[in-house]
Amino acid sequence: MADDSTDFDILDATKVWPEEEVPIRHIGEMELNRNVDEYFTQTEQVAFCTSHIVPGIGFSDDPLLQGRNFSYFDTQLSRLGINWQELSINKPVCPVMNHNRDGQGRHTITKGTVNYWPNRFSAVKPAKPEEGGYVDFPEKVTGMKVRMRSKKFRDHYSQAQLFYNSLSPPEKTHLTEALCFELDHCDDPTVYNRMVERLCDIDLELAQAVAESVGAPIPKEATTPNHGRKAKNLSQLEFMPKVPTIETRRVAIIVADGYDPVAYNGIKVALKAAKALPFTIAPRRTPIYAAGEDKSTGKGVTPDHHLEGMRSTMFDSVFVPGGATSIETLRKNGRALHWVREAFGHLKAIGATGEAVAFVKDACALPGVSFSESSDVVDSYGVVTASKVEANGFKEAIKMVKGAKGFVDAYTFAISQHNGRVLGMVAWDERGAGRVV
Repeated sequence: MADDSTDFDILDATKVWPEEEVPIRHIGEMELNRNVDEYFTQTEQVAFCTSHIVPGIGFSDDPLLQGRNFSYFDTQLSRLGINWQELSINKPVCPVMNHNRDGQGRHTITKGTVNYWPNRFSAVKPAKPEEGGYVDFPEKVTGMKVRMRSKKFRDHYSQAQLFYNSLSPPEKTHLTEALCFELDHCDDPTVYNRMVERLCDIDLELAQAVAESVGAPIPKEATTPNHGRKAKNLSQLEFMPKVPTIETRRVAIIVADGYDPVAYNGIKVALKAAKALPFTIAPRRTPIYAAGEDKSTGKGVTPDHHLEGMRSTMFDSVFVPGGATSIETLRKNGRALHWVREAFGHLKAIGATGEAVAFVKDACALPGVSFSESSDVVDSYGVVTASKVEANGFKEAIKMVKGAKGFVDAYTFAISQHNGRVLGMVAWDERGAGRVV
């Protein structure tokens, strides 16, 4: 692609290539089909290197890539040693013939007396192109070669405006609050004052919101007019799954002695049927007994974690089944309340049935959030509750749809939506009823 065909320098690593100007060409797909077996040998010792390429792929003139071609290799030398390429995780699958020898961590035993080319024995000849040897792409180059940046590098704001304009309302809110959070840690007013000035070159409302939060002078006008253009596929909301799924989502089920076994077992079976991953969380890790269960049997349910040993941040959703005794115990446990409240603050789907509805209400009661008071299922900003659920209300066959009448259907749909509740929260905040995000 010619550099003069765009209004930005395509070799500027701080720029995105709008799909309207540079359509995506899909050339393949990489699939993650398993996790590593051992962290240190397969994750800690892995060494990616941009200078390692295969025939058919070459290097562009991207200055960032050119720098990494040197620095990555140099970093691996100091991090893992001269023979880092011989570690199992970094070693090529196919045989490699070269003249490398000696050095710390050398694994290969090389036979022969020469370690250079050309040599009088014609040993280890370089592979020819027809044998699969690497060939540089014969790129045609015209013009003067000088050490300088093109004039297009001087445009610092057009693409920043393009990116911001392309975000959805909740993403803009997240960006604004992230800026406010980080700048609040700056004690020198010069830093956040100048940052607000830079934001005025991107979007005036963004700059004003950040300035009000961090204590900088609130600007009255933009220093660089926003061009108003957008680009597709820069917002995460443009990549929502076509069919709702909760596959691999981690769901914490919080229980205590006296929990409702119908709700507990029902939701656990439904989650597993949808290929989600349920985890039982309780005040202790020794067996927890359901309502009416005889403790002398020594059976019960052994939790995966106790409340103090795990956090809600490690899960995608939290479900609390009813059971009068269980909820009475959880109400007295500040950590249990914190679990639900923290998950709610992080905009994660929360489900509750029976007596647990009142418990969840204690944690999530804010203006605008409603809760079930009957057998009707209420989905309010991702908090799905049903005060009364019959045994047949829990089923393996799930139909995840918006506005579902069944508790399991409504709750699993809320889990699948990730960003759906974020949209609701932002709209709620704009009405002035409260602030959660």
